Amino acid sequence: MNLADAKVYAMDVLFSADHADLITYNGSPIYGHITYGGRNAPTAKHATLTVRVSDVPDPQYRDTVIVGSTTWRVFQDQSQDVIIAGDGLTWEIPLIRDEKPRAF
Repeated sequence: MNLADAKVYAMDVLFSADHADLITYNGSPIYGHITYGGRNAPTAKHATLTVRVSDVPDPQYRDTVIVGSTTWRVFQDQSQDVIIAGDGLTWEIPLIRDEKPRAF
């Protein structure tokens, strides 16, 4: 197995039904990983979603993410652009619950 094959295999395992959460991103079911900020999941207001770039090629402010019965939105600080980190294979997308849309 070469490095390219190993990356594909690792991504397939990391984002499989056995190792990831089934979420809905803008109406499409995909697998991802949720990391809750602050407190535990029922009361967390902020979270980070890790997804494959191939599943979410262009994440945008206010995209809708549904985890279980909770609706989250892609977060953007009022003073800056959306802070989305990526490594070419995955995105780390900041999420928020109960956000009022910012005025443009």
